[in-house]
Amino acid sequence: MIKTSVLRYAAIGMATISLAGFAAASTVNFDTTGADSQQIVELNNGSHSTISNHNNVGVANFNAQSAQSGRVEAEKNTSVSGNVGSGDASNMNSTNTNIAVNNSGAGMGSLGSAAPADTNVTMHLTGADSYNKVEVNNDRSVSICNDNNVGVLNMNLQSAKSGSVEAEKNTTVGGVTSGAAHNSNTTTTSVSITN
Repeated sequence: MIKTSVLRYAAIGMATISLAGFAAASTVNFDTTGADSQQIVELNNGSHSTISNHNNVGVANFNAQSAQSGRVEAEKNTSVSGNVGSGDASNMNSTNTNIAVNNSGAGMGSLGSAAPADTNVTMHLTGADSYNKVEVNNDRSVSICNDNNVGVLNMNLQSAKSGSVEAEKNTTVGGVTSGAAHNSNTTTTSVSITN
């Protein structure tokens, strides 16, 4: 049995996570402002989340086998008793490849916590002719990029040849046989990617 040579590139999982969550709850109170007063409040809450998963998996399984039994000849003998045979030629190979890539825990749970903050604005007893302006901007963006490249190459080359048996110019010859030639190969490839 000749074992196959297996070349594997482990799954490379690169996760880039950038989370800028919203600030704590914003509270603005205007209470008893003077006449002709001016109050301007601008609240800008921003949350930008980026998750990038780049998985490059390459597997190459190559199996080359050759088996050949010996050559047997019985020639110009008065008698040959018994069996004249050649040994068996056999090849066997078994290859198992299992790949599992899991990106489900690469910051996904943190996205749920990036909810907009609570904003409370209270105006009470503002003065005459006062100018009150409140601007609230809640900005949230989520970007998820999953790039999965999987390449699998399984190659099996086998050759088995039993021996050549000859019985020539003999008065009597017993059983003349040649061994069996056998090839066997099993290849199993499993790829599982969870994003």
